[in-house]
Amino acid sequence: MSLGKRRIERSKRKKKEASARASYRASAPERKVKRAAKKAAKFEEKGTRKLTQRGRQKAIGASKETKVSKGAKSVVKTKGGEYVKYAKKSKAAKSFRSAFKAGCAGDSKGFEWQGRKYSCARK
Repeated sequence: MSLGKRRIERSKRKKKEASARASYRASAPERKVKRAAKKAAKFEEKGTRKLTQRGRQKAIGASKETKVSKGAKSVVKTKGGEYVKYAKKSKAAKSFRSAFKAGCAGDSKGFEWQGRKYSCARK
């Protein structure tokens, strides 16, 4: 391919890319509207309380210092602090189970998860 043909091809490619960028920018307001509608639907479905850390804390009755992940069902208040209970299939419960398995392997008596201490004693 000669130098002239390569320049022409490159010029065509650049024009095509510029056109694609311009059309993408033009559709930005539409994308923003879609995103806002999706977020509004999520708020309608779940309620505003469960989407934020403080909202989840209020929903289960936990104090401000307690970390509450998605999937929280209730809180158990003890002398040692507040311990959150999670739905069995939630990501937080899965994370706890893996931490328990790793932390209680061997001779260890306890482990820490999300800033709270747990013992390896079983009922």
